[in-house]
Amino acid sequence: MTTHSRITSRQAQAIKTKNKILKTAIDMMEKKGFDNITIKGISKSAGVSVGSFYYYFNSKDDILLDIFHKADDYFSANIDKFKSDNAVANIIEFFSYYAKYINGSSIDFAKKLYNTENKSFIKHDRIMFQIFFTIIKNGQDRGEIIQTMTTEEICSYLFIAARGVVFEWCLHDGKYDLESAMVDYFNRLIVIFKQ
Repeated sequence: MTTHSRITSRQAQAIKTKNKILKTAIDMMEKKGFDNITIKGISKSAGVSVGSFYYYFNSKDDILLDIFHKADDYFSANIDKFKSDNAVANIIEFFSYYAKYINGSSIDFAKKLYNTENKSFIKHDRIMFQIFFTIIKNGQDRGEIIQTMTTEEICSYLFIAARGVVFEWCLHDGKYDLESAMVDYFNRLIVIFKQ
């Protein structure tokens, strides 16, 4: 291990404090709802000062964005699930995992996350997008996926559909199984992209 890869005890403490604030906020959000929690309340429950909260997060909304970016870690940890030689199977599996990730949080979290202010959805430099891009590109290279659209266009098109499925689920207050709905939707939609 090089000196550059070691973290100091101060850095380790900072990571621990940030994670404690994040976990406390998630727990409170799931019990009370996002709109019913305050930065002061989060800080008090986490045992940190309000100043410490603002050291790690600019606002309460930043908590949601931080949770959202953890999706990249989730997809990176499960990348082997999307390495089949069948592009269609990989696409269905990818969006099944997408739904599982959303379903692992409260409906209140999903409702707050899926809004027009969250521009993270359209960033193509994210790990989640890159993993999916590779799935589509490999499928095109093997002649399984159409080539009348670019890889990026297909990715964007399918992500728009997935966000729509989640948004519809939110409109129904999570009253049905998101993963089943997502898989069913993509099984029907994917036929237009098969070669």
